[in-house]
Amino acid sequence: MAYKEGEWTVGPWDCCSDPGAGCLVCCCAPCALGQIKEMVTTGNASPSFTGDMETCCLYWLVQGCTGCGFLISMGVRTELRNKYKLPEKPCGDCLFHCCCGCCAITQDLKEARIRVVNAGGPEATEMAR
Repeated sequence: MAYKEGEWTVGPWDCCSDPGAGCLVCCCAPCALGQIKEMVTTGNASPSFTGDMETCCLYWLVQGCTGCGFLISMGVRTELRNKYKLPEKPCGDCLFHCCCGCCAITQDLKEARIRVVNAGGPEATEMAR
């Protein structure tokens, strides 16, 4: 899938267009978030299920203890947006992650996968499957 710099390739409500990504986010949002962080930071898909372990554990801890995991996922989304010069749509990162965290993380995961796969590399291709 081709993408344009500065534009999202997937919509914020496209949760069901990739059932695998949606299920991962619903069943293990911390792992999905770790994968996003790994792809944004390194430009490669992680060979591990959890991706960036620090982000995965931090999200799990903050969400479990305070219910404010959206603060962590919001930060990862901001990094993703800044890296690819994406607009803050459909609303601010904080509001989107607070009100519809599953949709936001799913959009972030799909966007990161598309951009890492298009960048090439065997790890990226394997992750996208």
